[in-house]
Amino acid sequence: MKIDPDRLRSLRKKQKLSLVKLAKKTKRVNPPGITEKTIQRLEATSQQNTTVREHTIESLVKALSVEPGVLTGDLPLPESDDMPADNPDRVQIGAQVAPKTRLAYDLIKRRYGVNATEIINMAPLFFVLLAEGSLAWRREKLKEVEEAYDHLMQIDGFWSGGSAYLQHGMDEGAGGEEESIDKADLFGEHLDDSFMGKPFDSSKNNPFTYYLRKLAEELTIPTIVDVDSGVLSIASDFKFPHYDICNEEIDHIANGSPIARICLETGCARLSEIPEQLMAEDAGEERAKWLEEKLPDILERDKEGVIAEFIATSLQGDEKRNILLKADSQKTNSETDQGGDDQ
Repeated sequence: MKIDPDRLRSLRKKQKLSLVKLAKKTKRVNPPGITEKTIQRLEATSQQNTTVREHTIESLVKALSVEPGVLTGDLPLPESDDMPADNPDRVQIGAQVAPKTRLAYDLIKRRYGVNATEIINMAPLFFVLLAEGSLAWRREKLKEVEEAYDHLMQIDGFWSGGSAYLQHGMDEGAGGEEESIDKADLFGEHLDDSFMGKPFDSSKNNPFTYYLRKLAEELTIPTIVDVDSGVLSIASDFKFPHYDICNEEIDHIANGSPIARICLETGCARLSEIPEQLMAEDAGEERAKWLEEKLPDILERDKEGVIAEFIATSLQGDEKRNILLKADSQKTNSETDQGGDDQ
């Protein structure tokens, strides 16, 4: 892993730590720590592309209370009121993301060479382009529906009663959709299909999600992005779909091991934490083994046994039995702890 010298120096100064104090802090949080001379060397601009030992990274992130990606430049600097920004033209934003989302940022950097900070800066542009694209697509589809309706009404002998019923539905539906589009109502929250006897539920499906799925399906490389067609459960009020990116790449990194993949997706191991020598093409087995060794950390946090049961679905024999036993043990411990709290 490579440290950004400017990031390290900025973090140290914002926390009002001298080289000596930071060195002492690393020895306290992760013995034997690192020396003042090593920190000074890492902050030198000439060390920009120098690979740093895993113990050194671990000592620094613990002492500075940041994630490895902050030191490498993959993640933005942490927000803090008592840590003024070095650049007055920049402001800090804080957001919590799921471990799988953080993995997505790492995969994007690996494939396209764009880090998380750059994506965050460009996110408003990306979102507006997608949002306006979805509204334009809805306008196009509404026009096609209206043209189809006009053609249907011109069919000789069409039942007059059916025509009247269809006219009512067309006026209500098309009018509501047009108004929704004009309001830039991405998720259809202002749509009212009560004339059909039921309200529209944007948490189960909505125009913007449908558009995202359409774009994903049109890609000629389906392994790059997959937008789930199931229940929505990302972001507020469940308006966004589950998604996976670079699935094939994750499987390659995990060397086909479901346990290694889970370790990446649950955040117990970061791509940036994998030793550089293990990322070689011929080091797949060693890389998977290194990731699998993170499994105990996952199971320890898995109080309800949910992750363990999920992993077990991809295993057989003794491995599956051991994982399920661990899941049962975690559930029992969790219930025991809950019972003690209730008492």
